Amino acid sequence: MSKIKNVLKSVYWGINKSFPIRYLRAAQFRRLRPLGNGKMRGTPIVRYYWYQYLHKHKADIRGRGLEIGTAKTISRFGGEALTQADVIDVSAHSSEVTIVADLSRADTVPADTHDCFVNQFTMHVIYDVEAALYHSVRLLKPGGVLLVNFSCVDYYFPDGLDMGTGTPMFLYHWFTPIGVDNLLRKIGLTDADYTLEVYGNLFARVAYQINMPAEELTKSELENKDTHYPVLICARVVKPAQWQAPQPEYLEPWHPQSKPAVWSPITGERV
Repeated sequence: MSKIKNVLKSVYWGINKSFPIRYLRAAQFRRLRPLGNGKMRGTPIVRYYWYQYLHKHKADIRGRGLEIGTAKTISRFGGEALTQADVIDVSAHSSEVTIVADLSRADTVPADTHDCFVNQFTMHVIYDVEAALYHSVRLLKPGGVLLVNFSCVDYYFPDGLDMGTGTPMFLYHWFTPIGVDNLLRKIGLTDADYTLEVYGNLFARVAYQINMPAEELTKSELENKDTHYPVLICARVVKPAQWQAPQPEYLEPWHPQSKPAVWSPITGERV
């Protein structure tokens, strides 16, 4: 009997040579705080997915481009195809900001002005998400392209987060694919106007929540897609030539009377 057990044991360890390393890595999950106490480590898994998506659709980033907060992403992926790089944000917190407006209240910003709009990692911190999507499409020229993502899971900051824009941010939404479909249809879009791509799986979802960077996951762990456990939803919207959706009724959020955490762009930490 002992010989059989030894044979089975040797076969097991022969097949699972990486078992000790993987066991130690899995032990990281038994914790009550994120790795590095939440400090940015390597490439966040959601950005790994988003950069893949932007690389796939970089031909859309051209002409007069628009981005929120900074022009780094459209400049990186658009390159010489961009003729102008505009930045929209709620305050003129940097010299890059050319359009000062709340995207969900952007009535004063002219319509039909941009060839592309990269709207990234923003929809979950905008309360009136339907209005923000409406204006995201309204600002595009007919045939212009909106590349936008929706977070399915993220860090929650109960007291808000001050990122130096003048207004504390709060996390209002965690999205599902069917929820995004319905949002896009509510602003007058059809199957012919947009496509969705869902990234993530159970392991990637949990790894992201405990602050494991993409560099610490294998390619198969990152790129396996399981729509039961989405991490990031990416949408490509082409503005229809005759798009005339009515402006949504605006909604206002309630905010707690609390002192927001402060985000450090240098250390990547909430303090």
